[in-house]
Amino acid sequence: MTQVFVHPEIEDYFVEYNFREAKSDRRIQEKIVEDYYSEKIILIRNLKFDVDLKFLQGVSFYQKWKWKKLALSNFELIPAENHRETPEIVEFVHDVFEGDWTRFAYFLEQAKSVNDQIRSAIASLFVDYDFVRRDIIWRFTETRVENLHFDLDRNCDNLELIRFYANFDDIPRIWYTAGTFTSLAHAWYRKLNLDQFRDQPNDKLLKELTTKVFGDWHARGRDIVPRHLVLFEPGDVWLTDGRQVTHQVLYGRRVISSLFIAPSDTVPNPRWTFKQKVADLHQSQLLTKDSPIAEEAAEQFAKKASIERKKPLDLSVSWENLPENERNDTIVRI
Repeated sequence: MTQVFVHPEIEDYFVEYNFREAKSDRRIQEKIVEDYYSEKIILIRNLKFDVDLKFLQGVSFYQKWKWKKLALSNFELIPAENHRETPEIVEFVHDVFEGDWTRFAYFLEQAKSVNDQIRSAIASLFVDYDFVRRDIIWRFTETRVENLHFDLDRNCDNLELIRFYANFDDIPRIWYTAGTFTSLAHAWYRKLNLDQFRDQPNDKLLKELTTKVFGDWHARGRDIVPRHLVLFEPGDVWLTDGRQVTHQVLYGRRVISSLFIAPSDTVPNPRWTFKQKVADLHQSQLLTKDSPIAEEAAEQFAKKASIERKKPLDLSVSWENLPENERNDTIVRI
């Protein structure tokens, strides 16, 4: 059960799909891709990993910046006989496994298995994508109270980024999310003079939106903007493009994510690329520049209400006592 504490002033952009159905149904695959580019947070249900989960939940990376987002897919490329001669691996084994190479070898065996299963899952959903990079990032350090932000990916204007997350911890991973690129960029376009970024890299525009609307890293924990609170339960898997959906990790310890990259001109529908979305933003603002209702229209993006939803689940009942179909594999809006 993924709990979403929905804020009424922000659009409700949470959806879910059954992986067992999606991997063999082309229509569902296309819908997932469309939702990804429509600025959704997509829960993928019934994607189970064949792995020694108890062992992995006993592994914590040393609290060092270089281990915060570790591309273990890079370790896979190094032959086992060269591990003890690779400085980064030697440092990792010392910091994380106290020099125990046997535990490290088993950990890497499990990591390779997880990475392969994630690559297979993404390939099943984004079937027509010609990825040039398939990085798997392990975040097994404790994360507390990031700042609300859009992802700032340099030199990626002509690239599509597929981000996948899986909570491998035994506690929820807690996020805030405070709106989408489309709603925020339209609402703040004139106030922040975002036209100045028309001919600049897109990460410059995203940085301006992040810092001026939410504040920088030093403002974390003092956010006052409307936002949804999300509890991604153990085993939850989700997709979202961090350039298009704001997010903030409030707390988490073990998540595995992906950074799959494809050139924008190779994707099935060029209209869905982030590059095109930014171009459309500038164009729409240019067309309405002299319109007397332009400001009113922009405010409507900011105030777009959540969609009508079913009556929230009664959580006065103990979570452990909820029916199985309500506890597992569903989004509960509160």
